[in-house]
Amino acid sequence: MNVHGLLYSQIGYDIGDPMRAIIRGPSRSHVSDGSTFAVRRATNGNEEGRPAEMVVSGDVRYWGETWNSHWWVIDFSGVDEPGEYLIEVAGKDGAIQYTSEGVHLGHFLLWEQTLLPVALEQMEERHRLARNGIGWRDCGAEWREANSHATMVIALCRVADSGASWLDRETTDRLLEQVVYGCDYLSILQDAGRQTGAPSGAVIHEIPNHMDIIPGDTAQSAVAFAYAARMLADIRPEQARELSGRAIAAMNYLLLEARPHRPDGFSHLNHGTPEEFVVPDEFMTRDLCMMLWGCVELYVGGHVRFKGHAFRLAREVMARQISESDAEGGTNGDPVLWGHFRTFESEQVSEKSNTHHHFGHDTGATWPHYIAPLADLCRWFPDHPDLPRWRECMRRFTEGYFIPACEANPFGILPIGYFDGVGLMSFCGPWHGFNTTISLAGSLARALEGSVSATSSESLRQIMTASLQWICGLHAGITQRSFEGSSAWKEEIPEDRAVPYSQISGIGRRSTGNWTGIRGTIPNGFCVNPQFQLVVPPSKEADEPLRYTDEDWIPHSAGYLLGLVALREKRRFG
Repeated sequence: MNVHGLLYSQIGYDIGDPMRAIIRGPSRSHVSDGSTFAVRRATNGNEEGRPAEMVVSGDVRYWGETWNSHWWVIDFSGVDEPGEYLIEVAGKDGAIQYTSEGVHLGHFLLWEQTLLPVALEQMEERHRLARNGIGWRDCGAEWREANSHATMVIALCRVADSGASWLDRETTDRLLEQVVYGCDYLSILQDAGRQTGAPSGAVIHEIPNHMDIIPGDTAQSAVAFAYAARMLADIRPEQARELSGRAIAAMNYLLLEARPHRPDGFSHLNHGTPEEFVVPDEFMTRDLCMMLWGCVELYVGGHVRFKGHAFRLAREVMARQISESDAEGGTNGDPVLWGHFRTFESEQVSEKSNTHHHFGHDTGATWPHYIAPLADLCRWFPDHPDLPRWRECMRRFTEGYFIPACEANPFGILPIGYFDGVGLMSFCGPWHGFNTTISLAGSLARALEGSVSATSSESLRQIMTASLQWICGLHAGITQRSFEGSSAWKEEIPEDRAVPYSQISGIGRRSTGNWTGIRGTIPNGFCVNPQFQLVVPPSKEADEPLRYTDEDWIPHSAGYLLGLVALREKRRFG
């Protein structure tokens, strides 16, 4: 695409975290070699005609070419005082090529600016708009899906849990009230499973449109029930006991009776498999990871009999890890990638970070390679004989796949995955954007820190920040062609420009729209395919942030909140 622009966060940057802006251009010569940047205070000197005070300067670094564009990086992490700043880019001849609008810097700025709109104000409005006032209005439609409600319950629990020392009592109470609303709906879905003839404990996908069983729904609901039970134990003990019982019933179903979902709803495009690929009668690795998490949550909640199941599931996940000798990539500019996982035990197909689409096999497949429960096992069972294996599995994944895959693009976001014979894809795969998965990568990075070296830990810090800043505006930029994928949100943008927008509606200097118009919403985001369609086969030529899809699905907010908490924990305890 023949577009260009200076891209930077529309909400701001946290002092002490990596601070970057990125230039997008159509050719290598768009930014001349020897170009420099200067960061100036936005509020002094101008009255008398003097240039504003410069606080940091440096070279503009050419990153390279990807996604059919060229990219340059500006690193201004040395600024350490709160305030509003301007970023200037000058060519080798001194002529100014770009000047930003005001950029805000502060301590815990992202937390203070986004937490309440995303976690509370948005969800309270979605509860008000929900069918019959139960659960939340999920996306732009009337649906209330199990997986998205479970993901949001987990995120709200995490905010209330880890954020308790930073939040006042009223805010925590409001958070837990939303947890209750989400669990109320999940409870209805679990009870309604019996109407379909499903075994006790199974959770159906949605009422009234999709009353069918997908194991991933039940696995995510088990985690949500168990986590909510822990959070409510001392303030709503009866409800906590009920939710704990529901989590146990869900896990008993998964461990003793559940079978993988039938192949309908399996996307060959998303998984990178040929059309003749026969889907194995096996759980996907992401389902095993979620079951493992459910067992750990129940153990932490006092149900110790689930620890044996957790150890077994961990071994099953680790057995699917791709060895260095079976590495993928290494050609066409892609890094050598290993340490990630096969989707199935019996097949060599590598797991993609997001394969969610339509209804069926892949529904709810948004958690990206989420082996974070292995870190919980390390914490709770430091004397277990498998401890070295758990840590080594996380190290291999982190250093063999997670870091090099994220560093294969200028923004540091997690790609979709490696497609055999094609390469590493970032946008060409999902049927709409995958903002949930990008921001969940931030919380995964936090969980992986304890297994890696100091150098790798610094790389994980970059990924944590990048995962959130992609949502806050430091992304590839909205272009005129972006609106080919947008159903409700349209704006006028010059044909040759890429413009930064916050992807949290109503928050930031400028922000994206969405279907419902609810403030605090995070839409689907960038992709290649038109919204809700799978028509573009994965290819290097097609892989670019071409379209912007504006449906407002609540897991995007959950991913962002989990990443936000992870970054605040890192700042506080890291």
